[in-house]
Amino acid sequence: MATPKPSTGTKAPRPGRTLGASKPRSLTSVPATAKKPSGKKSVNPLSSLGAMVNKTSDAASVVTGKGKIVGGVLAVLAVLVVVAIVVINSGLFTATDIQIQGSEHVTKHDAIQLIDLPEGTSLFNVDPDQITEDLKQNPWVSGVDVQRQFPHTLIITPMERKVIAIAYISSDDLAWAIGDDDTWIAPLSTSVEVDDQGNVITTGQGSNTLTGIDAALALAKHYGAVLLTDVSADVAPVSGQAVSSKAVKAGLDYVRGFSSEFLGQVKDISTPSVEAISANLNNGIEVSLGDSDDIVKKERVVTKLLSQVEGVTYINVRSPGNYTFRNAPTS
Repeated sequence: MATPKPSTGTKAPRPGRTLGASKPRSLTSVPATAKKPSGKKSVNPLSSLGAMVNKTSDAASVVTGKGKIVGGVLAVLAVLVVVAIVVINSGLFTATDIQIQGSEHVTKHDAIQLIDLPEGTSLFNVDPDQITEDLKQNPWVSGVDVQRQFPHTLIITPMERKVIAIAYISSDDLAWAIGDDDTWIAPLSTSVEVDDQGNVITTGQGSNTLTGIDAALALAKHYGAVLLTDVSADVAPVSGQAVSSKAVKAGLDYVRGFSSEFLGQVKDISTPSVEAISANLNNGIEVSLGDSDDIVKKERVVTKLLSQVEGVTYINVRSPGNYTFRNAPTS
């Protein structure tokens, strides 16, 4: 009897194991040891990295936005600068109406001759410093006022030095004006016309004509200055140059050091030398001053004597702490 062969596709059971008798696996899980919650959420490395990327991206966006704003502002400024340059160099504000004012000693004609304005000067590129330098060639000029009136008007006005003293040099019969910066300004005519009160008349219609030292005194009054007399013959003034004479400079120290009230009583100050400086008052009293030390003390002594002693004709305050005086005898 032939042994039957298993059918194709059917595996023969392994010896010692029955297919139907195998036990199924249990699906019940074994409980693990319980862990206490930590209170902290677990950090996902990938999510943290993503957050960092987002923050960096946001910061970059802010910087980029600010950069765009700054760049835009710079661009606007650049355009404005270009426009300003174009306007300044255009003929839109060209100074076509130039008005040059004169002063007492600087005529309009003289000022025009001194000022050199480049062709095409506008109200924007006009150089006041250069105009001042040009006009200062005249020793009377101390500064210049430059005004712009848009669109085309330029007004130029010279400012004169303030005269604080008139130095009368008898050897040359000259009256020299001295500025408040101790500068020789210019010689003045010693033949002047005055009215009945002795005021200088510049219109040529005065009632009297003064000459010499009388003219110099009238000029000092006209300028509100002090007359310096007995100036040494070796003093040689030059317009626009500083006073170098020690005696004249000491006289100027008194002019600045005395109070305005006392200066109102001074007719002239004699300056033959530093040690021999003296003041002649309007009331005829001579005051020997000496060098220009202790000016305030000297004035105080003189003022006190004049108020307390009658008939004073001479006061010596070269040493204010040891002064002397003379007075007219009384009958």
